[in-house]
Amino acid sequence: MTFNHDQITIGRDLDLGDRDLANIKKLKSGRWQAQIFLLGVRKASSFNTKTEAKDWASGQEYKIKTEANLNFVKKYSVSELFLRYEREVSRTKRGYKWEQGQISRLLKKPLAKLDINDVTKQHIRNWRDDRLATGIKTSTLNREWNLLSHRFSTARDEYELIKVSPVEGVKRPPDPPARDRLISEEEIEELCVASGFAGENVHTVAQKVILAFLLAIESAMRMGEICDLTWDNIDFDDQTAFLPTTKNGTSRTVALSKRAIELLKLVPNTNARTCFGITSKQCGDNFGRIKNKTTILDLHFHDTRHEAITRLSKKMPILALARNVGHTDIKQLMTYYNESASEIAKLLD
Repeated sequence: MTFNHDQITIGRDLDLGDRDLANIKKLKSGRWQAQIFLLGVRKASSFNTKTEAKDWASGQEYKIKTEANLNFVKKYSVSELFLRYEREVSRTKRGYKWEQGQISRLLKKPLAKLDINDVTKQHIRNWRDDRLATGIKTSTLNREWNLLSHRFSTARDEYELIKVSPVEGVKRPPDPPARDRLISEEEIEELCVASGFAGENVHTVAQKVILAFLLAIESAMRMGEICDLTWDNIDFDDQTAFLPTTKNGTSRTVALSKRAIELLKLVPNTNARTCFGITSKQCGDNFGRIKNKTTILDLHFHDTRHEAITRLSKKMPILALARNVGHTDIKQLMTYYNESASEIAKLLD
C-alpha cells in the first residue's frame, strides 16, 4: 500500500499489478471517494471516513477478482474426459478391452466434440435413441449406459469438472426379462458328438471347449474363470479351485463335485499358462461353431450358469450356494434359480 498525503492506492498488496489499482482521495466536501478499475470493472463510491473508503475498496477488489476466477472455466471436451477415463479407470478393469472399444466408437460421435459443461440431457436422449434405432438389445444399451453414466459421475465426483451429470434423470429402457434357459441332457449329448468329445482323449480345441462347457454346468464357474484356471490353483484332494480374480473383482474358492474333478483330470497337462490353454474369446467363438453343427437353438455358453445354479440349489443351502457362485447379494440368485413350481412342490412332501 502506498500513501501520498490524502490519496491512497490499493492493489499491489493483492498482487493485482500496477494497472489494477483502487484510487482513494478526499473530496472538497470532506468526504472520501474510492475509485476502482480492476479486470475491466470500474466502480466508485464515497464515504464519511478514509477507513470506510479503504475497507470498501479492499472488499470490492477481492469480490471482483473472486468472481473473475469463478467465471473462468477451462474448456474440457467430452473426448478429453473419455480418454482420461480410459487411462485412469478402464485400464484397471477386467473388461478393459470392451470399454476401450466403446470409448473408441464414441470418440467418433458428435457428442465427443462438445465441451463437457455443454452436454445436456437432450444430448443423452439423442444418443439413447440413436443406439436403439440400430436395433441393439436394451440389455446391450444398458451396459453401454452404465459405462457412459460412470464416466460423467467420475467427472463430477472425482475430477470435479461438472456440478451435475447430464445422464441423471434421463429415462433408460428397461432390461429384458432374465433368461431362464436350461440345458437338457439331449442337448449336452448333441454338443459332445459335434465336438468329437467322447469322455476321454481330449486333444482338439473343440473338445476342450465342450469340456469347459461341462465343467461350467458342474461348478457354475463363468467362461472366463474356467479359461483362467491354472493347475496350481486346483486342489484335487480338497476338491476346490481357487479363482484369484473374478468378474466381481474379488477372489473366491469354488467347491468342486467329484464329476468336476473327473472332468479336470481329462484336461491334458501341457506347458500352457492355463489349464485349458484357450482364451475366453477362443472358447466363445468355438462354442458357437460347435453349436451350429447341431439342431440346438438359442443356447449361449453363459446359460450353463443358470443350469448349474439350478442343479446346485438342490444340493447346497442357500448361503453356501451364494458363496460358491460368487454372489454377495442372495437376491441375485433369483436371476439364475429356475426350479419349476412342480419341482418345488415335491420338496413339500
